[in-house]
Amino acid sequence: MAEQQQFYLLLGNLMSPDNTARKQSEETYENIPGQTKITFLLQAVHDAAAAEEVKQMAAVLLRRLLSSAFDEIYPGLTVELQTAIKTELLNCIQAENSSNIRKKVCDVAAELSRNLIDDDGNNQWPEVLKFLFDSVNSQDVALREAALHIFWNFPGIFGNQQQHYLEVIKRMLVQCMQDQENPQIRTLAARAAASFVLSNESNTALLKHFSDLLPGILQAVNESCYQGDDSVLKSLVEIADTAPKYLRPNLEATLQLSLKLCADTNLTNMQRQLALEVIVTLSETAAAMLRKHTAIVAQSVPQMLAMMVDLEEDEEWAMADELEDDDFDSNAVAGESALDRIACGLGGKIVLPMIKQHIMQMLQNREYIRSRLTIARRTCSSPTLKTWSSICTS
Repeated sequence: MAEQQQFYLLLGNLMSPDNTARKQSEETYENIPGQTKITFLLQAVHDAAAAEEVKQMAAVLLRRLLSSAFDEIYPGLTVELQTAIKTELLNCIQAENSSNIRKKVCDVAAELSRNLIDDDGNNQWPEVLKFLFDSVNSQDVALREAALHIFWNFPGIFGNQQQHYLEVIKRMLVQCMQDQENPQIRTLAARAAASFVLSNESNTALLKHFSDLLPGILQAVNESCYQGDDSVLKSLVEIADTAPKYLRPNLEATLQLSLKLCADTNLTNMQRQLALEVIVTLSETAAAMLRKHTAIVAQSVPQMLAMMVDLEEDEEWAMADELEDDDFDSNAVAGESALDRIACGLGGKIVLPMIKQHIMQMLQNREYIRSRLTIARRTCSSPTLKTWSSICTS
């Protein structure tokens, strides 16, 4: 008991703002044998009386330990201790009241599952699969969240039984994406579905079989963005980058949604840029698909141009000679980069007419001319700057 209390103090010192105290604690922690670490960390996670920050730190360290040193530590544990670890993790998920700690324990469970898939694809922790099935059908929203979080974190959890459970997985995701009472379940289900698609990006038959989940993912993208959550939108960008063919059956709907979000100035700049990134990424990873939807692509061009002139009134910025780190996150830089990338992706012959259609109107706008000269002053060489000046003032 005294050793466990000392370990709690050690965990607390690992979060100390005092660099000296934190470094000493890190050295002490590193010198603790791996098997002892696992025992103490698991006890800390499961201890209802421990402070929340201590439990969170213990869960983070336990996941990190399983990730970095599983082969050195876990096989050397007794079968009884291995079984106890599995049991305690699942019990902790079910008993924990703090959603933050519960998510971190789910991360630990996912990491352990990842390491317990053997070379033949067998999951040596069958109880975790039963836990997933039971939890996703539970009336307890927290348990449904836990099941989805584990599956999102490790979509390969079914190992060589994935094909056998394919319909069950699909029903599970569809059921959760249709949960009308709990928007957080819909969001998590969409992220889990996207994660599953990404982990099977080379399995054409599976992608086709799961294509009817895409409308639910798109709906979750739209809903979550207006709740201030861009996690599903980021998943959509990943799909566009890694598994663009998955979007083919609903490509027009994907592009229309991305265009709508990009144009909505009520959303954050980051959300709008991510929405534009879906279209731009597809121009690079699936140009042939995108060329069949040039009408929608053409509608994205004025959005890029509008972003390019989205500059704050700041004389110091205008007179600065170099771009700062924050500038690269700005709408102006994002719009300019997007236009360049989409022109390279689809080809100048397609994109140039789209640009010319709008650029002449913008050149009638003195504000556009001023902003372009401001950017040119900071990013162009002297001869180029003179050329820009002559074009804009002619």
